[in-house]
Amino acid sequence: MFTYVNSFDKSWVMLMANVEGKTVVVKENYLVTGRAGDVVEIDVDTFLCKGCGICVEMCPRKVFEWSSELSEKGVHYPVPAHAEKCVKCKLCELLCPDFAISVRW
Repeated sequence: MFTYVNSFDKSWVMLMANVEGKTVVVKENYLVTGRAGDVVEIDVDTFLCKGCGICVEMCPRKVFEWSSELSEKGVHYPVPAHAEKCVKCKLCELLCPDFAISVRW
């Protein structure tokens, strides 16, 4: 479930919370951020992402889901919808051929 709100700089921001309410996903301009409290923050740059799906397929904890909307490039991009499951292995960041993913904690 996505909710769109207007931010301070008048750009639209997409907010999403998963069923358990543990992960909050925020999309602002080209950056999609999945946040699980103060534990982990996963960023996906939709401008760099070509939608190859390596992160979705290779994540051992299945943190990513495909977006329902298209990016500026016309591809579906991964959304870190289950950031609370992340074990911080950084496999998604290491395998991304476009350097579009950043994992921080």
